[in-house]
Amino acid sequence: MKGLWRNAVRISQVLWYKDEQACVFCGEGHGPICLTCRMNYLRPELRRCTRCGKLIESGQLDCLDCLAGRGPKQLDQVTAWGHYSGGMKEFIQRIKFKSQPNLIREISRPFSDWAISQLPVVDGIVAVPMHMSRLAERGFNQAEVIASALHWELGLPILSGVERLESRSSQVLLSRQERLHNLTGAFNVRQPEDYQGKSVWLIDDVTTTGSTLEAVAEALRQCGTKEIYGLCLAAGLEKRLVPLSE
Repeated sequence: MKGLWRNAVRISQVLWYKDEQACVFCGEGHGPICLTCRMNYLRPELRRCTRCGKLIESGQLDCLDCLAGRGPKQLDQVTAWGHYSGGMKEFIQRIKFKSQPNLIREISRPFSDWAISQLPVVDGIVAVPMHMSRLAERGFNQAEVIASALHWELGLPILSGVERLESRSSQVLLSRQERLHNLTGAFNVRQPEDYQGKSVWLIDDVTTTGSTLEAVAEALRQCGTKEIYGLCLAAGLEKRLVPLSE
């Protein structure tokens, strides 16, 4: 089923890509992602914690934090394409902070191919919403741009109606539990009946503790959403592991 679904949209994809391009992460190797950057940032030898998406050793199912009960509870699975470091981190920051959302299309095909190999087919895609004040400041929501790329590549419908009600304080310096508490009640679904019995991919650019995904998933669960899978471009690394790029 996945193969037929993927092939159904492949003809139109050729309009998006150049035959030759440099690596989007380092700008030097053959793209869209060179072998060195695949090993340094995508880390195919590592597993992803099923609960929060953190990159972990291949012999584990979940990270130590989630095994201790400090991870998300509302998601069926969370996975991240790569490690938020080095060239991948710079790539994401260029998208967000240098107003270059068009860069997403450079990695949309390999990211989509990886996503469909990791997660089941679902009814639709939901982007983690941004508060209106932040959206007005930045001009775009990077999660929505990623969701649009997945829609283009895989043909999955984009589901709307999820909104962020409040702009809370920064999550950067908060602990896992503080992050979860900070986002409680921050999201709402305008037409909950649209999500009744549905399965979705919940999209964001980066996850560290899974707290933002968890807060959105909680609002979706209250609407009767059946299955929720978190999907991000990048995540953190288990503390005992060492980034290859360092």
